[in-house]
Amino acid sequence: MSSLARLVAAAVVAAAVCTSVASCSSLGLGSDEKSYEFARYGDAPKAGTRSFVLDAWVPSDATEIRAVARRESPGEAVLTFRSAASVADTAGCTALDPVTAAPPLSPDWLPVDMPTTGWNCDDWTVVTDNGTVWAWHG
Repeated sequence: MSSLARLVAAAVVAAAVCTSVASCSSLGLGSDEKSYEFARYGDAPKAGTRSFVLDAWVPSDATEIRAVARRESPGEAVLTFRSAASVADTAGCTALDPVTAAPPLSPDWLPVDMPTTGWNCDDWTVVTDNGTVWAWHG
């Protein structure tokens, strides 16, 4: 194979690799973050060794559960769900006013204007607005 043919072949392979990497990146396949979605509380894991499990403070009526956690550092996670239950009534949760901790991750479903009062539930910072709960730790 001539030098020119090898150069053209290398350029074609390099272009294919760049396109593949860009596609994987846009799909989040190369990301350290993993997303989770569950329709209701009963569908989500509550124990185990997965990088995301629901903590005990999450009410059993939770629906539309979404979470993002770091694959390598599951201690960094954000969570949202809908619930009619009040976090204020949950054992182990104490009031925070103002909320000073910021979410460690920024999924597109996290509101820009976060409520400024909330709760500390175990190691989670929790805020609510009209039945929607957002929580994070890490």
